Amino acid sequence: MLPDRICLVTGASQGMGRAAAIEMARQGAAAVAVVDIQREAGEETAALIREQGAKGIFIACDLRQRDEIAAAVEAAVAQFGGLDVLLNNAGVLERAFTNDVDFDTLPEDLWDLLMDINLKAVWLMSRFAAPHLRRSDRTPAIVNSASVAGYVAYSHAIYGVTKAAVIQLTKTMAVTLAPDVRVNCYCPGTIDTDMGRNTAAAGASDPRVAKMTAANLIRRKGTPDEVAKLACYLASEDAAFMTGAAYLIDGGTLAWRGQHE
Repeated sequence: MLPDRICLVTGASQGMGRAAAIEMARQGAAAVAVVDIQREAGEETAALIREQGAKGIFIACDLRQRDEIAAAVEAAVAQFGGLDVLLNNAGVLERAFTNDVDFDTLPEDLWDLLMDINLKAVWLMSRFAAPHLRRSDRTPAIVNSASVAGYVAYSHAIYGVTKAAVIQLTKTMAVTLAPDVRVNCYCPGTIDTDMGRNTAAAGASDPRVAKMTAANLIRRKGTPDEVAKLACYLASEDAAFMTGAAYLIDGGTLAWRGQHE
């Protein structure tokens, strides 16, 4: 789906980001830049990309730092000679830092941290990538990672707000960059990742967490590879008439108001 594309993926050291970066290589990408703060795991992802026959590099970046975001984009462009696909995958949950996740008890500085990583970094990365994407003649695209938490409330007060904002930002970006660059986002439900398992473990005593997959019509968690295939499709020429939209990949959890016992 992505022949000869030059791609950049944020938060690709693990989980859905790693799966997407590797899938891009499987789908024919010429090169994939792994942008992450975790060096060892990021280098592992780059090596896995190279095993699939694409060029893969790791670029260290703290997504809370504007200058590092700008430098990461320029480093990828300098290394590979351009940019065709940007996947804004990176994101964090409150429970990675605290169990006080309700809006009236969570630490105030956590609001700024999640807003910076989950939302502001999407804006800045896209802003710095936009001039390079506009110069691409290989159906350039931006794909953003949102969430079902952008539509309905779960146990995380800030996370849902950031993901709802990513959905709206996706639409605004699509308007601004049309017709040259397409912009879409995907909205996963409960996916079987290390971050998801750690979050469930941290919130083991919270009945809201225990029921997060209870409404899935497909009665299991999704896999990172399933999300990766959707991300690659949205970035590909096969999705050439799709822009400014959000796509659920949630096992049907938002299709009804029921719950399995």
